[in-house]
Amino acid sequence: MFEQKYPILLASGSPRRREYLERFGLQFEVASADIDESVPLGEAPMDYVRRMVVNKAEAFDLSPDKVVITADTLVLVEGEILGKPEDPSQVFPMLTQLNGKTHQVITGYGIFFGDQQRLREVVTKVRLKKNSVELLKAYAQTSEPLDKAGSYSIQGLGTLLVDTIDGSYNNVVGLPVEELFSDLIQMGLLSPKGEEF
Repeated sequence: MFEQKYPILLASGSPRRREYLERFGLQFEVASADIDESVPLGEAPMDYVRRMVVNKAEAFDLSPDKVVITADTLVLVEGEILGKPEDPSQVFPMLTQLNGKTHQVITGYGIFFGDQQRLREVVTKVRLKKNSVELLKAYAQTSEPLDKAGSYSIQGLGTLLVDTIDGSYNNVVGLPVEELFSDLIQMGLLSPKGEEF
């Protein structure tokens, strides 16, 4: 489907992001950057996401022989940044905070190739239904929310909590592949091939 011109490092431990690259036939290795992901008081959401994307890249050797892709996703509700729950006790309060409200899912990603880099943030609006406390508690008791920003998975059982979505579904899953692949092609790092195109 694509001609890949250089090796790719996906600097993310997210299985969803890995599945996206696999789905489009890319060959890549995976490594996670161990960085401080805490949010300093007063840092704007877009600034935070962009800083995470850059910090993750800086943990690796950026050379003209390898493409490094990083990404970070957060949920923004009423001006408050929600990341991943640190433990199961945080899941139900996060879900309660989002319940019946519209929030933004912001994913930032970076493409780094030698001295070239492209940074982008993609925003999707998601509204949760006014779900019952019983449903929220039942969902919170599953293992699904534990590694998800905002404590829900739109592609899993959490889809039952969602009312509407405005923007990229893939962005909510964790990687806006529409924009990512467009950027990779524009940068000359991938080219379409095959009868599909």
